[in-house]
Amino acid sequence: MIQIWFLTLCYFLVTILILFLDDYRLTLGFMLTFRHRLIVDRRLRLAMAAGGLVLAVLQLLFPMDPGPRVLGDLFGALLCIFIAIYYLRYADEDRKTYLRLSDRTCAVMLTVFTLAHFLFPFLVLI
Repeated sequence: MIQIWFLTLCYFLVTILILFLDDYRLTLGFMLTFRHRLIVDRRLRLAMAAGGLVLAVLQLLFPMDPGPRVLGDLFGALLCIFIAIYYLRYADEDRKTYLRLSDRTCAVMLTVFTLAHFLFPFLVLI
């Protein structure tokens, strides 16, 4: 379904902006308040994580046409689950535990995947 595809792209975009915030603080200043609320408010982190898990399940159940029934958007669903885990562990005091890769590396990989997912929505990878 196209609505799930669009919501997934928006979810990826918000995560990309949060990951790039340390490097581009002046350009992405509008995201500072959201990141602060994300660190402070546990309910917002849980809502973002739950949204990612729901999007992952919806992507697996309703892939873009002509994709296979279950494996059509497998990479997008796995990435949604990874991001949901990222949001659950976001406010850890010990920053070594919540991501193995740097924020910039993850943001670049997520940007490349999001652009590919946006430009080629009907691409079947099986």
